[in-house]
Amino acid sequence: MPDLTDLLRNAEGPVRLKARWVLPISGPLFENGEVAFENGILTYVGRARPDAGALDLGLAAILPGLVNVHAHLEYTVLRGLLEDMPFFPWIRGLTGLKAFLTLDDWVTSATLGAAELAAAGITTVGDACDAGATINALVSSGLRGTVFREVFGIESQPPVSQTLDVLRRQLAQMGSTLSRSNAESRVHLGVSPHAPYTVRAELFQALADFSDQNGYLQTIHLAESPAEEALFQIGGGPFKEMFDRRGIAWPTKDISPIAYAKQAGALDARTLAVHCVHASDDDITLLANAGASVAHCPRSNGKLGAGLAPLRALKERGLDIGLGTDSMVSGNSADFFEEMRAAVYGARAREQDTRALTAKEALFMATLGGARALHREREVGSLELGKQADLCVVRLDGVHHAPVGDDNPEAALVYSARASDVCLTLVAGQAVYDHGRYPTVDVARLRQSVLTARRKVRSEGEKILGEAKQQRY
Repeated sequence: MPDLTDLLRNAEGPVRLKARWVLPISGPLFENGEVAFENGILTYVGRARPDAGALDLGLAAILPGLVNVHAHLEYTVLRGLLEDMPFFPWIRGLTGLKAFLTLDDWVTSATLGAAELAAAGITTVGDACDAGATINALVSSGLRGTVFREVFGIESQPPVSQTLDVLRRQLAQMGSTLSRSNAESRVHLGVSPHAPYTVRAELFQALADFSDQNGYLQTIHLAESPAEEALFQIGGGPFKEMFDRRGIAWPTKDISPIAYAKQAGALDARTLAVHCVHASDDDITLLANAGASVAHCPRSNGKLGAGLAPLRALKERGLDIGLGTDSMVSGNSADFFEEMRAAVYGARAREQDTRALTAKEALFMATLGGARALHREREVGSLELGKQADLCVVRLDGVHHAPVGDDNPEAALVYSARASDVCLTLVAGQAVYDHGRYPTVDVARLRQSVLTARRKVRSEGEKILGEAKQQRY
């Protein structure tokens, strides 16, 4: 196989790629298909043309770049440190460990995470970041995405006005980074009121107004865990106990987290609701009526014992649903094929019905569904003329694909494929991953820097880790 990175970088005129399968997602698949693009824009999608000139990728599938609607790339450095814990001690441990890392640590961690996304065929990401480091990671890696700046504030101080002033400065700084790098069209900004148990109602409302006035999408963690449900439904549980210890008043009960967010003005058509594991029928009606989208993170939810989201009900109400890996601390890897499998198996197990989610529907969620959830469907998510040439090429010639790769590519991709089958990932027609090579970042240097930061966290955070592991819930 020639060095495709240089071929793409130096191309004059259209670039043509053909493979055994082309999956546009928005229409029927093509056996012996071809895609062509020029200046980063798709110009042909269809059956392979008989004339010479297309590079043959063999027994492989060309599909749109995968869309990961919810991640926390900054936390890559913390992968594996908080294993086998219930949700509440897990999130308390995560909060404590963050204090030992610098902005430089976060940047290298997020950039290594971005490289892992590229190697998994993910070209677009919705990332919730605390330190703002993901902007640097996406700029340098060449990935596309929407970076949501997280906001916390459950206590009465500082005042809302002060929190908004800080947020304005943070977003302006992130915007300047994008402007200097000419990356504004590739990377968008958003706001993330973290969760209803970390953002008080007054601040929720102010952030919703701020986002609406400035045209930002919002992403919010909602109805994720039993601990969150206990706080809102009965005014009890581990979050309430923590608030009592900290002297934080919590008068709320007899309401769901999703209804609480709606009451605070935080649910509308620009809201991406993350998890929704414990969404009731009434909650799903609120989400649907608001026009909100949903990020489904089945591996993270399963690992943390949060439960199985009511995916069939969400789907039947017409909500735009995308898949998310969540952070490497909970999902552990960027393998989006595993995420698709987890979505299918979880939905079927919950409903005891194989029709709850099909392979084709899982592929849709991983591509065009995710693009819609991030409001990027005009650019990405499907192979259509005029859209960005964001591509993922997956080899189907491995022994684990035989013989399904020859006649059922959708089943091969969802039930057999793994991230290591991805051989080529393109954003706007340029390689961000090419047969084991990372053209945009120095992965060896990043790994060493992240390892150094990891050792610091393990050393300085030993007490926090120990306390988290001893908590009973």
